[in-house]
Amino acid sequence: MKLLTSVFPRNGRVLPGGWWFTLAVVAFLVGLEVAGRYATSDLHDALGAFALIGAGGLVAARHRREPLPWVVRLAGVGRKLTGSAAWLRYDHGIDLRGVPPLPRRTPPVVFAVIALLFGWGLVAAGAWVAFPLGWRVVGFYSSYTLYLGFMIALWGALAAVTFVGVFVPIAVLDKRLKEWVGDTDRRGAELAAIVGYAVFVATIAWVVPPAPVLALCLVVAVVAWLAYLPRTTDGAALLWRSATDQPVFAVPLRRALAVIVGLTALLAFDVLLTACGGRLFDVPRHDDAMPLTALLGTVTAWLLPGVLGVLGVKLVSARSSDPARRTPPTLHVSGADEGVIRQAVRIARRWAWFVRATPAPRAAGQVGIEIVGPEASEATEFNPRWPLKVCLTDLGLRAVKERLDRRDEIKVRRQLFRGLQKLFKRASAFKGPAGGGFWLAPHWWFVEGVGREDADSASEEAPPLVGPAYHRVLPARARQHAHAVLRATQVDMIFVEDGVTFRNLERALRVLTELYDVHGGKRRAEEMHFRGIPKVKAMIHEYEPGNPFRSDLYPEPKFDDLSRVRVLHIFRDRGAHEELTDQPFDFSSTPAPVGMWG
Repeated sequence: MKLLTSVFPRNGRVLPGGWWFTLAVVAFLVGLEVAGRYATSDLHDALGAFALIGAGGLVAARHRREPLPWVVRLAGVGRKLTGSAAWLRYDHGIDLRGVPPLPRRTPPVVFAVIALLFGWGLVAAGAWVAFPLGWRVVGFYSSYTLYLGFMIALWGALAAVTFVGVFVPIAVLDKRLKEWVGDTDRRGAELAAIVGYAVFVATIAWVVPPAPVLALCLVVAVVAWLAYLPRTTDGAALLWRSATDQPVFAVPLRRALAVIVGLTALLAFDVLLTACGGRLFDVPRHDDAMPLTALLGTVTAWLLPGVLGVLGVKLVSARSSDPARRTPPTLHVSGADEGVIRQAVRIARRWAWFVRATPAPRAAGQVGIEIVGPEASEATEFNPRWPLKVCLTDLGLRAVKERLDRRDEIKVRRQLFRGLQKLFKRASAFKGPAGGGFWLAPHWWFVEGVGREDADSASEEAPPLVGPAYHRVLPARARQHAHAVLRATQVDMIFVEDGVTFRNLERALRVLTELYDVHGGKRRAEEMHFRGIPKVKAMIHEYEPGNPFRSDLYPEPKFDDLSRVRVLHIFRDRGAHEELTDQPFDFSSTPAPVGMWG
């Protein structure tokens, strides 16, 4: 008897701590496998999935209270698998310099993911060909638990796409409603829009098969691939390297966007094909073996066109508002003689200008001229009144054309500074208690507004945007002029420290515009050009791998170690750069014996 009872204290070696709970988990899995053999549709699978998720939650709660050895071992295996995939990690940054050019190469993991997505699509298509009524029979002849795990992942992916498909159009609608009705209560309109959109999509999904949406995904992927192929030089690129001791490569931003869009389209195609591949040309029916999955897939499919439409509008808008593009100036022609006005319009259009003539009103930013007789012309006056009075003959003179060009540049520059003043005033309300600064980059199309960086922030992510977007305050041609000036002076971004007034910021920016005017855009800005600006310390630093910004007196803005950016820092002048010297001694009033002077 003693021999029998002596076994009990050592039963932990056979069944470790929590053995009763482990036995319960094993019994649950065995029961789930048995019950799965009697399930007839994915509606039953959904009940089993809920039970499996609940069991997983219980295991997690039990393990948190008292670690389970088998869970610890599974976690160790997971960590080893994650560690073995370290080759998938890349250091990344952004390149706004482009000089000297870095070798162009796309990370190999992109092509591996493309191959994986193609393989997934082939397997999904083969499964539906082999089992046209539903491939849930695979779970019947294999592990039903693993089958449920796959279904949970598939349903989760469909739910995520559904959320995005509903959220993105509604967010755009909410933004438009805010512009139309202002700060008034718009919850009723939003609720009506959400319900109406959901009913509209559900109706289409119930009547129309999802095949057109899958074809649309393939079309988007092909278009993205065609956009990826051209080897053109972009102003900005993404930098990456596989390890610290490995070379750095660049991917143009246009190619990076094409890769993201293409991979997303292929992923959506595979998910939808897996979910509703058996009903591509027919609507779901209640007697299907997988009616729930087919219905979710069809509804998700018809939510995608809204997302793709919003994405297309955003890309077209970004392309049309790219500050790197150049929009011709607009000339407004007025006068008393309509025949002479038509001749002036023809002459101005040969300059590649946009032309508006009376009776159309002259809008802000347009250069105005008034056609008069030769005796009333002010084309050569030193300080004429605008709109400039010119005769028809004056429009053929090069000096008049240059004067109009300069007038247009002055008007655009005024719009730029007025817009920046509004942005600076609005962004100043977001200053933090610990100090910091703002990032300005109105000449990059992918930077939507002023970025805020607080000194006490430990985040390595991009600074949050504060204030209105650039395109709402700055006219398109003002941003284009900023692009011309900043790219010519080789200033990629501007960091403005808290405490620097807009007046001092404007003085620093006018140094750049003066440098651009004097040297014709062929000389880059240096720190010496900003000497003499009161209460401001301007420092230019070229961020690049291995060359971070370091200063004992001035705050250090956060930047990726792998990025290449030439930044103009505008700090409050702390006066530490001035050296204290001894005053010369004045001997004129020092008494001395008369005899020593002879």
